[in-house]
Amino acid sequence: MNKAVALGYPRYLLNLAAIVSVAMLLMVTTPALAAKVADLYQVSVPVTSQNQKARDEALGRALSEIIVKVTGRKEALALPEIESALREAQKFVQSFSYDRDSSQSPSQLELKARFDPRAVNQLLRDNDQAIWDANRPDTLVWIAVEKNRKRTIEKDNPDSEWTNALKFTMSERSLPVTFPLLDFEDETTISTIDVWGLFADRIKQASSRYGSESILAGRLRQTGDRYNGRLILLFKNHKVDAEITDLSPEELSIAVANLVGTTLSEHYGVKSGLIDASPKLVVENVQSTKDYAGVVQYLSDLTAVRDVTVTRIKGSRIELELKIDGTVDQLKDFIGLGRKLQPSEELPSGLALNYFWQGN
Repeated sequence: MNKAVALGYPRYLLNLAAIVSVAMLLMVTTPALAAKVADLYQVSVPVTSQNQKARDEALGRALSEIIVKVTGRKEALALPEIESALREAQKFVQSFSYDRDSSQSPSQLELKARFDPRAVNQLLRDNDQAIWDANRPDTLVWIAVEKNRKRTIEKDNPDSEWTNALKFTMSERSLPVTFPLLDFEDETTISTIDVWGLFADRIKQASSRYGSESILAGRLRQTGDRYNGRLILLFKNHKVDAEITDLSPEELSIAVANLVGTTLSEHYGVKSGLIDASPKLVVENVQSTKDYAGVVQYLSDLTAVRDVTVTRIKGSRIELELKIDGTVDQLKDFIGLGRKLQPSEELPSGLALNYFWQGN
């Protein structure tokens, strides 16, 4: 398995205190599960030595991983201009360093590279590829596995080769993933039969407490270290299927990442030049200059937003006009993922979007 995956894995481990905190939070509210993934343009890859030939080859592999993370799609690597860029990956590098992974025996030399986001994004825009920013929805995982004629719903189990492989691979692709708590509330709303049967309505009902719009469900038969079965991804009233045939845990995790990454990036990826409108926003609860700067910076950092203009300030309310790539619906989804702006029920006349600032 790629060492970049292994390096990302610890960020997704939940200790007992974190699980309790999440459970308490879920009792109070059910916001959409989302995360701002870290280091979207940084990756570590194994390297055989520190000479230039080995470094250039490793940088090419590193850039290919970045492109897949940022687009959500492996198909982008097949484009001729991107294939050419991979051979000259050093042109896109901001910095790099070497380290050794002492957990391996013998220890593995690794190259950590950080790429220039502007240069990478421009390469993708020049090749008509959509860019998916760091605000990404969690995918909630309901998988029923049959082994030795016994069926169980998979949980976040550090002793499970399959769940470890899934977390490793999803981490590599910057795709947040969450397993259900499988507590008393889950047990009263869904059964192994429901998951094995891939009954979408029951799965959505059990998932509602988690607030996730991206739900992966599946039934898998395990024979030794091979898996067969079927996966479905439920996302915004769409259902996408994938058949699983004789895959190892690592191959299965890649199949899941491809299914989730391709599906979600089609919705959240933004192409340059597809300007739907210049939406106006009202933001309430802007109490200080810090809040004002926070709102403007937050909106400016969204991949879909080209420009932010403040058109009016009145008390704790500011009005803004945006220039965007993509659609207004995409913009609303991006804002929703970040959680710092919450929709306000009272819409002032003539203004399309109204929000309440939650603070920095």
